[in-house]
Amino acid sequence: MRKRYYAVLAIIAIIVSYYILSAFVLQQQSINKQSVYVHLEPGWKSYPGNIVYEITNVWSNQDTTQLSTQERLEISKQNNVDEIRYVHDKPYILVQNSNTNCRDSWEPHYARFGADTLRHYIEYATGLQQSPDPNKTLYTLEPSKQDYSEQQEQLKSGYSQFIPICTSQDGASFDYAVKINDNTVGFDVYFVESIEQQANYDSNNKFTHYTDGTCFGKNYERFSGTCNNVGKNSGLLIITPDNLILPLTKIQVWLYEK
Repeated sequence: MRKRYYAVLAIIAIIVSYYILSAFVLQQQSINKQSVYVHLEPGWKSYPGNIVYEITNVWSNQDTTQLSTQERLEISKQNNVDEIRYVHDKPYILVQNSNTNCRDSWEPHYARFGADTLRHYIEYATGLQQSPDPNKTLYTLEPSKQDYSEQQEQLKSGYSQFIPICTSQDGASFDYAVKINDNTVGFDVYFVESIEQQANYDSNNKFTHYTDGTCFGKNYERFSGTCNNVGKNSGLLIITPDNLILPLTKIQVWLYEK
């Protein structure tokens, strides 16, 4: 009995030591977190549904100067959005929060990071995560249950969102992951060179995207990939069909500069 007790204590000590060490290793890179909220107005089949994008950018930030409260406020005023927009002649409200245009970083709370580490190990053990590294969320691929032809047709009148990267260099490579909480629909995701490609897609469903690596995925519930040699203005173009059934569809996005 005593041996088992000591063994349990040793395992706990190893886990705690590991996540604390991992946390300090993680701090060598900057973490930028933001959210994008979309409310679909009348005219959408998904009305009165909502979409929230929870975005985590991890990158090598060369500028380590901390922003003052006033600087953070001014940058937020310039980059945050709260307005009505239209796509396919259908209105939606876009609210963009905590956006400092990659000028600020977030440091994880160690207690929360410990809980996330344990969660990550459980997901890795059950085959949900690709890597045992708790600093990276890279899900194993899970195709959508939605019929591919049906999903591709519905995307033509669906909703698209551009998610910018954080990087200090041109020609960077990124690991990335996207997950949706609605298992009845599939999303498409593409690494594109700029937000202009979203406008191209919305206007005529024609756009260009990167191809060096696994830079895109079609009709997925969970997707992870690696895209190489992308520019500073690049980002993810995520497209969902207009047949969301949940009151709140959550799309989680992780981007890691390599």
